[in-house]
This record gives sequence, structure tokens and C-alpha cells, in this order.
Amino acid sequence: MSYNTKSVCVVDLGLFTELAAKLVKDFGKVYYYFPWRSSPFPRSNPRLVGKGIRGLTLVEYFWDIVPEVDLFVFPDIFMGDIQQELVRQGKRVWGSRRGDELELYRPESKEIFEDLGLPVGPYEVVKGLDNLRTYLKENPNQFVKCSVNRGDFETFESKEYKLVEPKIDELEHKLGAKKYIIEFVVEADIPGVEIAYDGFCIDGKFPEVSLSGIETKNKGYLGRMIDYDKLPEELTHFNTVLSPLLKRYQYRNFYSPEMRITKDKTAYMIDLCARCGSPPMELLLEVYENLSDILWQGADGVVVNPKAKFPWGAQIMLDSAWADSNWQPISFPKKLRNNVKLRNLAYMNGSYYVIPQSFGCSQIGAVVAGGNTKEEAIEKCKEYTSQVTGYYLESFPESLDCADEEIAKLNSFGVKF
Repeated sequence: MSYNTKSVCVVDLGLFTELAAKLVKDFGKVYYYFPWRSSPFPRSNPRLVGKGIRGLTLVEYFWDIVPEVDLFVFPDIFMGDIQQELVRQGKRVWGSRRGDELELYRPESKEIFEDLGLPVGPYEVVKGLDNLRTYLKENPNQFVKCSVNRGDFETFESKEYKLVEPKIDELEHKLGAKKYIIEFVVEADIPGVEIAYDGFCIDGKFPEVSLSGIETKNKGYLGRMIDYDKLPEELTHFNTVLSPLLKRYQYRNFYSPEMRITKDKTAYMIDLCARCGSPPMELLLEVYENLSDILWQGADGVVVNPKAKFPWGAQIMLDSAWADSNWQPISFPKKLRNNVKLRNLAYMNGSYYVIPQSFGCSQIGAVVAGGNTKEEAIEKCKEYTSQVTGYYLESFPESLDCADEEIAKLNSFGVKF
């Protein structure tokens, strides 16, 4: 189907500007809306995300353009209420709707999984920072997470309290009076291999082929396109059990349940990513040849199977603590434009910039590559990454070797990948 007479609006919080840029090649009009009015004294930075990117029309007031948009794409969470209103108006909407609750509210989701008979690893809900200190002193090898407000802090590991005490001290200052009431979700480390189903879900249905892979946390990703019926049963079982709930949510979005598979082949849910995952969304933008068809038909409740350029893909994350508070120019050869995917992206004065949003997150994008073999994808991704430069920019090419080792470990468990 041709979409050159159709319009699409990507509603985003800055992580997936590249998705909007990708849709320019197919759609006649591409709008990009970053909700920028989050303060009585708004800064200009959110309003500039997407500026200078060819084919993007930036939106200041969302509801003004609703009547002229044919498809709305919500790659992230938090905006289920807006999606539901658009659906009530008869609009075509790709998004999680209220299914984002499965990611946002961790303890409640774990209770749902337990009620459905799915394995859930040991965890505790700890209220208040003083109680967190006590708990971590008594319990080594824990992961500390929060619900909803990831801007307060990101997930961090506590192998033993004395190593993580500076982080707790920093949190005590940062949280202020919230330290007395904030709830921490503390999960015990589960020895094994972390793997994810990285596809999409339409009303509880899944495509016949999907990406699945191994993430080296915040550093890299290695995955392959694989027939759904050849995926590890540990992944597809979770999807099967959760399918009726996803259907009730009218969930129509990308979907990445991240699971920890142990040596005895038990699969524990670690995080349910009810949105575009990052990784591997940056990679999917180059692997999927029919992305526009998937979004257009999926928003109407129809599953379209992906057509893949490559069977294997690799992704190396780009990291810059500087960029969280400062404008970050990124330089790379023009021929690599499709392989370099940046967050909060703008093009100004002949340069690509990552615009600071002060989220407290140092990941600013990724370099991606596909290949006919695992080795080819890894080699190309490392080569491309070596050509990307920026002030205080870090990358982690060795993460792909670590991911490859995890695949071998998974196979040794008898879980074929």
C-alpha cells in the first residue's frame, strides 16, 4: 500500500525521534509532537527536538492537528489516556493504550503474573530510604527499581551494601522529603541468561516472525529474526498466557518482555517493556523493510508479518554523561546516517545534535548493523561505531562479544537460540 497521501503523527518523549524520521520515506506528511509544557517556565529544548530533520513537521499544540492526521504512533508509555480519546474519536492509533500499566506498576504486575501461574522471582516492596538501607545490608545481590518515576532514579545493582552506600547517600539528598514515602521494588539477582522477545503485539496476537536477542545492559544488543514457532518455548509461553490480557487492553504496540532463564530452564520475568525497547528499536528501524505497513495495519488490529533485510542484527549503545545537561554534537560519515540512531535529535548548522533534556540518563543513541551471519553483524557494528565521534562520547563494542557468550551459555542450558 502507498502512504504518500497519508499523514502520520509520532507522539514521543524524545527517545524515538528516529522513528519519525524513518516514516518520512513512506508518508506524505509526518508530524512530530514532543509534549513540551511540563513547567510554568518551559525551556525551548523540548520544542527543538526533531528540528532540521528532513520531512518532519514539529507540532506545538497537539489537538490542533488531530483532524488532519490519518495515523497516530505512540512508541513510548505514559499517554494511554490520550490514545483512548483518539480511539473514541475514530482515529487509527498504534500504541500500548492502558497496557503500559504492565510496565509502570511493578508490584501490581508481578501479582498479575503470579495469579496467571507464571514464575516470579523473589522480591520485596520496601518503603522509605532508611528501610532500604537496612534491607540491602541484610540482603546482598539485589536490584533496586521503582515504579512509574524513572526520573527519580534508574535501576541499580547492590552486590553488597558498602559498595552501593554512596549511591544511597546520593539518593537521600536527591529525594528530599520523598525519602520517607518512596517505595522501592527490590529484586533478588537470578543467576542465568537474560533474553527477550523483541517484536510487537496486536490485540494479544503476535507476528509469525520476530526479533529476539540478548542485551548487555545499557551497552549493546545482539539478536536474530526468527520464526515465532522456533523461539524458545520459555518466551512464547509467557506471551501465550498474557495474550488474553493484552487483548483486553487492545494493546497494539512494540513489546519486549525481558526474561531471565535459569539453568533448569525456568523463565522469570525481569521487566516487561510495554513500548519500543531501546535497545533494540534502533536496530528494528533498519531490519524491518515494511515498518509502515506494520504500523498502519496494526493500528487497525491487523497483524502484518515483518519483512527483514537481515537475519542477524547488532547494536552498540552510545553514552555521554555530558549530553544530559549540554548540547552534544555527533559526527559520523554521511554514508552511516542510517546506522547511527540518536535520541532527542536535531540538525542545525550542518551538524547533528543530541539536545539535552536533563533526564539523568546518559544513553544518547546507538549504532546498528545487520548481517547474514552473527559474525558479520558484530563486525560491521563495531566498524561503524569506531567512526562515530563526540565530546565525552563512550561506546561499548565489547558488549557484543559478551552477548555472544550469553547465547552460548543459553544453548548450554538446552535452550536453543
